[in-house]
Amino acid sequence: MLYIDSIWEYIVNFLELALFIIFIHKKLRIRANYKHQAVLMFLFVSFQFAVLCTLNKMGISSYSTLMSSCVLDIGYAVLFYRDSIIRRIFWGFSYSIICLVAEQISFFIPVTLYKGASLELLLGGTLRKPYTMLYLAMIAVFVLLFHSIGNKDISLSPFQKVAYIFIAISGLAIGHYILRLTLESVDKFGDSSFSARLSLVDLFFIILFLVLMLYIYQLGYSKEENIRLLEEQKIYELERTEFNSLSETTERLRKMKHDMQIYVDAINVLAKDKKWDELIAYTEQYHNTLATTQSAIATGNIAIDCILTAKLDYAEKHGIKTEYSIMAPENFPLDSVELSSILGNIWNNSIEAGERLIISDPTEHPYIYFYIKPYQNMILIHIENNYDGVIKGSIDGDILSVKQGKEHGLGIRRVKELVEKADGVLQITSDNKIFSVHIMIPDKENNKLL
Repeated sequence: MLYIDSIWEYIVNFLELALFIIFIHKKLRIRANYKHQAVLMFLFVSFQFAVLCTLNKMGISSYSTLMSSCVLDIGYAVLFYRDSIIRRIFWGFSYSIICLVAEQISFFIPVTLYKGASLELLLGGTLRKPYTMLYLAMIAVFVLLFHSIGNKDISLSPFQKVAYIFIAISGLAIGHYILRLTLESVDKFGDSSFSARLSLVDLFFIILFLVLMLYIYQLGYSKEENIRLLEEQKIYELERTEFNSLSETTERLRKMKHDMQIYVDAINVLAKDKKWDELIAYTEQYHNTLATTQSAIATGNIAIDCILTAKLDYAEKHGIKTEYSIMAPENFPLDSVELSSILGNIWNNSIEAGERLIISDPTEHPYIYFYIKPYQNMILIHIENNYDGVIKGSIDGDILSVKQGKEHGLGIRRVKELVEKADGVLQITSDNKIFSVHIMIPDKENNKLL
């Protein structure tokens, strides 16, 4: 009989862990670059299973077992998933709360329905197996219900994170303590109606506690959503600035073309009248005017011409050496707005990195190397610059930016979004203080003509 009870305990622990794995895997995103991850996850779960079985076999208090299980759940979520740390802690705690709610409901039903349902019968007597099956069924129901809750990113301040962890631990401990008192009161006082009422109070407490946790989660999501909307607004403002610059450059080019036509007509008239002295004076004046005029890039693509004309002029004025080569196809696979956003963002990053390099080390000479060229049915866009060696990255190890401000990474994320939209590839590297962005866009438009 003892052997059968041990096997039953192992089965219960195994099913409880299996439900946890199903729950956490649906709520969090697994790490993609973790070496030997499957093996490590299996070893961790095996260790967790062994710990829980050992605690149960040694007769350790249910409170200690619950808290140990909670710590191991959180550890599993923190180690093997890549969401924000507060999300991993939240869902690790949530499963323990689900188990507590399921345990309370499972105790409440037999205590209410059966007057003789004591702690001894539930944990070691004839009602133990039906009670345990009800407990596991309730966990499965709550896991299924929680699958309907969207996997939303949340954001909390450091104080809010600490407050959340404190509330979660306190609620878990208090709920479980009241549950133990409820069952002990049946054996101690022999008053099942009192125990049933106390059990109902505890059930309401745990459910309200669960609702509070979900409310905190919703607040964190609302804050994250506000941050996301602010970032989108900043990106929109940056793109609007680039568009305004595009419009201004286009207008300057239009005026330059108009003025050039006037100059050519005037030169033609002076040459026909053989007024050589006036012609020489006029051409010298025109030459001086061109020397003070912003040099213009003319590739035939309005977005490339306007962005490069503005950025090259700005870089030159701020002491940044530039080299470029443009071989753009007649039909570019991106529209003008998307292309100007990509070029504007990568050039802004490179120029800002060069300006900061000059400030941090005046002996360094910042440079930007840029090209656009077709290659094997692809359009390659490449920009490379040196920088001061300080770089920002995401929690996944991806390079975000060489900027240091609060808004770092917005431009790179926008470029990534536009490149993915065009079915392209974005590669960002940083080595020996050289930052490079390499973009490959399928040349679908020109392939259709072949």
